[in-house]
Amino acid sequence: MPVESAYNKKDGSVEKATAQDIQRLFFVMVRTAIIMSICFSFLLFYGFEPFRSRNAVGDTLMLKDYLALVHLGNCFIAAIMFQLGLTFTGAYLACLRYALTGDKASDLMRNPVLEATSPSDFWGRRWNKVAHGFLKRGVFKPLRKYTSSFVASLGAFFASGLFHEYIVHLVFIYKREPRPIYTSSCPTEILEYKAQIGYNMAFFAWNGVLIVIEKLMRKHQIMKSIGSALPQSFITVLIIMTALPVGHWLSNPYIRGGHFYDVQQGFPMVIKIA
Repeated sequence: MPVESAYNKKDGSVEKATAQDIQRLFFVMVRTAIIMSICFSFLLFYGFEPFRSRNAVGDTLMLKDYLALVHLGNCFIAAIMFQLGLTFTGAYLACLRYALTGDKASDLMRNPVLEATSPSDFWGRRWNKVAHGFLKRGVFKPLRKYTSSFVASLGAFFASGLFHEYIVHLVFIYKREPRPIYTSSCPTEILEYKAQIGYNMAFFAWNGVLIVIEKLMRKHQIMKSIGSALPQSFITVLIIMTALPVGHWLSNPYIRGGHFYDVQQGFPMVIKIA
């Protein structure tokens, strides 16, 4: 089952879930489902890109467009939708694991978009802990035996990029039924989506470089001083802004390919009936 087990720090055994653990998971699952229903109800009409950015209407982005507020707003919404989806999935799978085995599972997500304190904290301790565990055991640690931590980190993000490219092509390579959808400009219709090669890889390569830069800079006293002087919320904004301008490299295939339209079929929604 694709969840990480929670282990006892003293003897290394798998922990058993308690009644409080199950209550917390159920609360997280219900709360996330409600938030997702509200988001789907509002964002569906706008094609999950409510702001009219150049990317939203299909135009090529100029350098200045990467920092445009409308573009950043759409990328932030996509990041929140991905986080909500993974949070709901993680809570559901953890409940299922308890029902089948009684074991406790680690949280899949730990609110990375709103609480991350560094790029490594975002990817290593908060975002998709299952994928992180696979990449750490299967890529980072084997590479670390023969190379530096910088090379091992880049290798892990390269592997993650390959995996996400595989997901995109597996999901969106086939012809899809025509469906009415909406964008921030006007109603339109998807007849067929052809997944573009390389954008997911570019996104994770960019974040791999950010991790290496963090490793190089975090030992400097000036970075420690800045970190201790700034409010935590402001640090989180700075961390998110290192990747948010290129967030569409990851989200475009899912939005253009109708991923969120497929997911919203399983949630109650409030929609306008003409």
